[in-house]
Amino acid sequence: MGIKILTYDEQLVFDLLGKPSASVGDRIEIADQVRLIYNGSIKQKAIGLPEIVNFTLTYGSNVAAGVIAAWLYDRLKGRKVEKLIIERTEVEIDEGQIRKVIEEQVEFER
Repeated sequence: MGIKILTYDEQLVFDLLGKPSASVGDRIEIADQVRLIYNGSIKQKAIGLPEIVNFTLTYGSNVAAGVIAAWLYDRLKGRKVEKLIIERTEVEIDEGQIRKVIEEQVEFER
């Protein structure tokens, strides 16, 4: 599942991965069989445009969308996030909305 975050927060990637530095392919295990993999960032050169951060979320067959949504929401709330896009769907930074989109995507992939 693709996740794109448009942000003005230069520390966000490091905080999501729980590391002081980040390289493409770095990952964090959110829950059992649920991993967030860093795919790189695009830093836009124009002043005032957000950085575009790309992740892939992988999960096993027994995914708990609520756990993923809570984890992601806890790390994004209060941050300088312009947009959260999950599988080409823009999502409000709200735990319930994030969970809804993740559940829909999990069902679609089954």
